[in-house]
Parts: sequence; structure tokens; C-alpha cells
Amino acid sequence: MLRLLLPLALVVVGCSTGEPTSDQAGRWADERLWPVLEAQEHRDTPALCALLGDSTEAVREAAALAFASVQDTASRSCLLKALGDVAASVRGNAAFALGFVGDSATVAEMAVIALNEKDTLVQRALFNASFMAMQRNGLLKDPNAILYYMDRAHGQERLRAADVLRRLPDTTLSRIAPDYLRLFGEGLGADEEAILVRGLAKIPTEEARKLLRFSANVDKPAVIIPSALRAIGLLNNPADDSLLFSWVGPGCIGQAALEALVAKETLRAEQCLNAALEEEDVPTRIVLLGLAIKHGAADSSGTRAVVLLSELDANVRTPYERSAIVEAGAAATEYFYSNQDRRSAIADDGLPAVVRQAILAAEIASVRKHMMVSRYASREAQYAQLGEVVRAVVSTNDAGLISAVAELLEAEEADVIAILFPKDLEQRALSSLMPIRDLEAIMLLKKAAAKRDGLSSPTEAKVPFNHPINKEKLRKLKQGQRYRILTSKGEVVIATDVNECPGSCLAFDSLVTSGYYNGKAFHRMVPNFVVQGGCPRGDGFGGMPWTLRTEIGHKPFGAGAVGLASAGPDTESCQFFITHSAAPHLDGRYTRFGEVVSGMDVVWELGVGDVMMRVERAE
Repeated sequence: MLRLLLPLALVVVGCSTGEPTSDQAGRWADERLWPVLEAQEHRDTPALCALLGDSTEAVREAAALAFASVQDTASRSCLLKALGDVAASVRGNAAFALGFVGDSATVAEMAVIALNEKDTLVQRALFNASFMAMQRNGLLKDPNAILYYMDRAHGQERLRAADVLRRLPDTTLSRIAPDYLRLFGEGLGADEEAILVRGLAKIPTEEARKLLRFSANVDKPAVIIPSALRAIGLLNNPADDSLLFSWVGPGCIGQAALEALVAKETLRAEQCLNAALEEEDVPTRIVLLGLAIKHGAADSSGTRAVVLLSELDANVRTPYERSAIVEAGAAATEYFYSNQDRRSAIADDGLPAVVRQAILAAEIASVRKHMMVSRYASREAQYAQLGEVVRAVVSTNDAGLISAVAELLEAEEADVIAILFPKDLEQRALSSLMPIRDLEAIMLLKKAAAKRDGLSSPTEAKVPFNHPINKEKLRKLKQGQRYRILTSKGEVVIATDVNECPGSCLAFDSLVTSGYYNGKAFHRMVPNFVVQGGCPRGDGFGGMPWTLRTEIGHKPFGAGAVGLASAGPDTESCQFFITHSAAPHLDGRYTRFGEVVSGMDVVWELGVGDVMMRVERAE
């Protein structure tokens, strides 16, 4: 039934090229909208449903959009009713919100409504919402339906279809290889090609391989090259090594090549060492030396890399360089850091969090290496040392380290988790964590415990409302308020979307004006995806003693979008990220509260450890 409904909707709305309606500037100066914001913040579905019946169109329009943030399945009936509203703006927003809560029955009803909808913009909203709902419910498995949609969609919707298509299973992409490859000859935009090129690694044909390598050509748009390099790394073909090494360096493209090399099963240590000797960027050189150590074993290249890494260690400049050195040297424990007591270092709260995380990872890797040697021992004996590490981490009462261990536990089988993480240790770990600030660690531990006990993974607990919006401050915060982020690589200017993300924008403004971000580092960079910073710990596991409500507006995650990091719905606080390229899979899941208006060239050069020297309002 659904396979028929999707093409039917396409016939109705395929000719529309308009964009969804957008809110007017100065939205929150209208006091009539305050009840909508209150209900949205408190996740009050009955109140929002009642507001959909308000006599004022602006209130109904805002209430319909608010459901995109609330994402409560109980809202389906009142949103479907709102599709009959006299105002097209209300119908469009109701359709948009249904994309995040609709089930298969809802999609079927929306398709029927679309046939009778006179406004082409609302028809398009219904069409796009149906696709989104089907995607979120795992119903988009027919590549022909996705291709049909992509052929008739526009803008972010077309990018979303491309993203769904390239994520299909390897066997499916291989089966439709001719159609997939044909897309590259049909005038794809750079963002579309950057998404689709990732799927080429799944197609085991020479034509796909040639196209993939051609996509790493210097003449290609910059947004395509990192995707091509990362996909090439997945092929694990030694013939591609020289191509990858030629791109290695700082910045988005160079780090994409480096990550591809890190993921390879085999490399020539001499080639890694020579690349390190030629590299001027210290963080990149550290990783290359680590690769020489890893793949050089006891040969001369590996031995020399250890010496060079030791020299860098003596002149380390930042915690992130120290962390990288620990990670790079972990493969040579018999040479590197052999005199250090890792357990003591893990427990040393005087060390930067990011360094302790690296030492923990090195210790776990070392223990696992010993476990492989002892694989004939009993299961309890085999995991005894790893259990000691887990207990040592819990004893630190450090939420970030506990989170790292919880991720390790969740990846194990239930009987192993029972050995490593008995119930008494679970209670001790949970008792050391703060309910709001350490929410991510708590959720990870509960997931691991559920797997241990043979229970289904716990649903994400609803985070209590704990950070009210100051209405007077919000009134004064203008739509499009700009901020300068002065980094060690240059200046980035962003503008915030107060109209659609008021709580997020106000919290960001408060942190900026208090000087919170000054001196904070970017702790994460995923090439051609995001650069992320603002963590108080510096390792990505830190947050505030309060959380914000997830706020979803119409604007998509295109290149240069500014969003808030989260550990699930309504868990955002101080960490933010900037996208390198379009990321349609983030739409509706993360708060997009702003966009870069200048300095995208700087964003592409930012890497782990680069510092926000100052973040300030740009009046």
C-alpha cells in the first residue's frame, strides 16, 4: 500500500518548487504567542492541541510548528485535524510536524489529503512529511520509490533522498548499481554528489571504483573530495595508499585522508614515516608517527617513529597533542610510556580530561592484548584485568570516564557485562553521578545494565523541565543576532535564529556574554560533517547543570548550519557544532539554532584542539 501512495503523492506535488512558509522577524514580540512557547517548553500536548483551535492564525501557526519540537505521537489526531485549517500556513506547519510523529496509517491519510489540497506549497509539505515519516519508521526500503522521489524533489528534500539511498544495504545498492551510477551523469549538485559518492564503496564494480577515485580529483568541488577519500579508505586497496597520502594534512580534506589511512588494515610503515617527516602540522605528524609504529612492529621505521614521537612528547603544547601522543604510542607499549602507571594517571584529576580519556583507551587496548594471549583461560579469568579497569574508573567518580567505560560495556555480550559490571558496581557508579549534568553517563550505564539483565534497552527518560526562558531577555534578543568566534585559525561569524529556536538562542547568548566560551577548544572534528566545541571538560562528555528543550524549525542542516550537541531529546546545553556540508539526517533530531554568515573557509580548517580565543556579540 505505502509503495503505491508515495508515487501518488509525487504526481500531485512534483511540479512545486516553492519553499515552506517561514516566520516573520520579531516573532516573540507578539505576546499572543507566549502560551504556545510555554506549552512547547513543558511538552504539553493537550495545551498545544487546544491552541490549534485559537481564533488567531498566528497562534495556530505557531502551535502547529511547536509539535515538531515536542514530537509526541499523541498529537497525531489534532495535527491531522489541523490539515483542514482555513490557513495554508497552519496546514503546512501541521504537515511538517506530522513528519516527525506519523506512522504508516498517518502517511496513508496524508496521501489522501494531499490529493484534495489546493495549495501547492502545502501539497509539497505533505509529500515531504510523508517521506520523512516513512524514513523515521524504517519503511523506505524500496530503492525505486526513493529514486522516484529524488528525481522529483528539490533542495534539502532531494539531499535527504540521496542520503537515504546511499545508506541502503550493500546488496541493495549492488542490485541497483546501474541506476545509482547513472545519477552521477545527470547534473548532480555538489552537495548531492558529496552524499552519493559515499555509497560507491558498497558497489563492487570497476566502474564504481573508477568513479570514486575520480571524485577525489583536485578539480572536484571541495565538498566532494573528503567524502570520496573516506569511501576510498573503506576499499582497503593498497593501490590507493599514495592517493590518500597525497591529500594528508590539516583541515577538513587532509584529515579525511588521514582518517581513511587510520582505518586501513595494512600500511607500509616506511611510507607512514616518510609522510610524517614531511608534515609540518604537529597533530597530523603525531598520527602519522602512530601509524608507522602500528604497522612497523619492530622494524627500523617503527623504532625511529617511537624516537620521534618521544621527542614530540617532550615539547607538547596542548592537552590535545598529549592525548594524540598517548593514542599514537599505545601500539608500542613495550617502548613507549612503559614506566608510567596508567591506572594512577586515570585517577589523577589534575590531568586534563581529554588526556585521561586517551590513557584509559590505551590501558583498555593493552589489557585486551593480554586477553588475546590468555584466550584459553576461563571467562572470569580472561576478563579479570578488564574488570579491574572498570572498577578503577568507577572509583574516580568522573562522569566522562564512566561514560567511556559504559560505551565499552554496552558493546559486550550480556555474560561479559555481568562479570565486568555487577549490580553493586552499577549502584556505586550511579550514586556518584548528578541527575542533569551527567545525564549521558546515566543513560549509557542503564543501557549496559539492561543488556546485562536480559531486558530491552530502556527508552530515553523524559528530561524534566529545568531551564525556563527569561521572557524579558528574549524580547530584547533580535532575530539574526550575530556573534564573532575568534579562533586560532581565523574568524567565523554566525547569525542565530531566535524566531524558531528561542530557548537555544537565548542560552547561547547568555553563555557568550558571560565569557563562557572564551578559551574553550574544538574537541571533535569529523571531516565533511562537523566541527564541535564548547565542552567544559574538553573531551565531549561535559555539560551544564541544566538542559534545554530540543527546538525544531523549518531551516535544514545545510553547510554552515550551527546546532546544539545532545545525548537525546531535550538534553542540549553548551556544546555546539558547525556543519561542513549538508547533513539531512540531522533534520528533526538536533536543534539548528543558527548559521555561518562568513568564515566558512575557517570552519573547514578548524581541527581538534583549535581554540575559541574569544566569542562575542557582533553588534
